Amino acid sequence: MNLSNLNILSIDYGERYVGLALKKSSANIGFPLKIIDQKLNNLHDELDNKIKENEINLIVVGYPLGLNKQMNRMTAVVDEFIDSLTFNIPIEKIDERFTSNIVSKRNTERNDDLSALEILESFLKKNE
Repeated sequence: MNLSNLNILSIDYGERYVGLALKKSSANIGFPLKIIDQKLNNLHDELDNKIKENEINLIVVGYPLGLNKQMNRMTAVVDEFIDSLTFNIPIEKIDERFTSNIVSKRNTERNDDLSALEILESFLKKNE
């Protein structure tokens, strides 16, 4: 898959906070974009705005499998979230088992956008 000409939105979905990261077609790297607090914002409206604003061609969602790649409660929650998306854009899932641990060691504040960036970077490396 040639990702260089795509605008990619990466999502680290959480039940309250959702982190977003972005890779523009004009760049080979991604950057943290936003943290959405679902108690204060309508997630689907926020996503719709970011998708239109950045002309997104592909969405990558972190998929929280257990350590032995088994499904768990959060996997089901993320599946439900993905099923709720009505954008006519391809969606890829990527294993996010270790991204939160990597990011939390770097930063003590809300870091969902950095987790989304780590998910994006993992996806880009996997598809080089």
